[in-house]
Amino acid sequence: MPTIDNLLNTLLTDCHVEVESSPRLIDRIQHKQNLRDQDLTRRHKPGVPIKTVTPIAIFNPSETIQIKPFSLLHSIGLITTPPIPNLASLSSTWAIIRYLWAFEAGTQRMPRLLLSSIARDLDFHQKAVLSDEVGMGMAWYIMNNYFHTTAARDVSKALEMPEWPIDQQTSALPDYLFYDDPSGDTFIVECKGNQSSEDSTIHQMQRGTEQVPSIIFNDDRRSISIVIATCMLNNKTKVFIVDPDSENGLEKYFPKYSSEKAERIGPNKWQVKNDELFSRDSRLLGRAKALMFAGCDIEAFSQLPYDVQNYYGKYPKRTEIKERFETDYGLFVGVSENLRNSEGYDITFSKCILDDLRVKYSPFSQNSPRNELFGFEQISASLEYLERFGKSSFKSELEELKNYFRARSYSKDGTMVQLIVSKNH
Repeated sequence: MPTIDNLLNTLLTDCHVEVESSPRLIDRIQHKQNLRDQDLTRRHKPGVPIKTVTPIAIFNPSETIQIKPFSLLHSIGLITTPPIPNLASLSSTWAIIRYLWAFEAGTQRMPRLLLSSIARDLDFHQKAVLSDEVGMGMAWYIMNNYFHTTAARDVSKALEMPEWPIDQQTSALPDYLFYDDPSGDTFIVECKGNQSSEDSTIHQMQRGTEQVPSIIFNDDRRSISIVIATCMLNNKTKVFIVDPDSENGLEKYFPKYSSEKAERIGPNKWQVKNDELFSRDSRLLGRAKALMFAGCDIEAFSQLPYDVQNYYGKYPKRTEIKERFETDYGLFVGVSENLRNSEGYDITFSKCILDDLRVKYSPFSQNSPRNELFGFEQISASLEYLERFGKSSFKSELEELKNYFRARSYSKDGTMVQLIVSKNH
């Protein structure tokens, strides 16, 4: 059984993950597509449009990236937080705490990101939940670090909202819309994860290519489809990433990218009704999601569009921020959960947001202009915070004091998670 200091050190270890987007991967996915099409034909069922799948240059044929398990947990918490104030917001806290013990660093010279033996012994259903959430967290981490997106919008939650400004022409739903400035390009991302085999992951990706629709805007901005699948094996964790139905100009993000334009097949697309409303609501929901992560319920609710506020009813009752944390990166505010495990350790887990960001988010207005600055760009003090990150989207630190350990993970979006573990005497 690993000691608590070993576990904490594992959380802050740079672990290696291979990310592949190779021609061989493309061939494997297209082989799965062909098999599915043949099976449907044999059963006299209508075929599914086969999309052309192309590699993404930065990961072609593969690239080894580094990720700390603590940063991955931070990513899981961010992406599983709903923008709507409700008890579901507890899911992000639970996801992070639940998986604190789920990782180990391999003993190789270059440690690999691995699930711990305890995590691998979970029953089938718990494994499936873990795999899905790790897959979502890995997608968030990669989109933030390599595609420079700062926010994600949950598609299923968005479609529940009245008057969401998009005309859905297909029953297939991706997981998330990622973006930096919601008035610009939108990434449509399908996230997958499993622990079975690479072949199972390829099958997931083949199905993912069927689920990722296109979005058509009225002002000629681009929508970029991506499928990201995480495969957690006994000896390594590997991520596969492809661009289905490419007609999108990824060269803006990766100048060396080149591929033939894919032919659009079938009705798997969405048409935005109102580009300005889409951008405004995406901006506000992104802010609400970050505020909800830190337990700022009222502030989050105030960011929601009026029709969404009316749909979900009254303001939440939480009226104050209970915790304040002075750090080298600035003042953070948020909420904490206290736990005690059977070995006599007290654990305090906190989710926070940069106070400057919380206070200075402009209040919602139905007349908010489309070109309103998004996120940190409107906050001069927070620009200094951003500069400290460079190209990375996460920073972390571990401090060992006399009676406790403290680990912190900072994200470029202005959120922070803190874990304090102390021995109960």
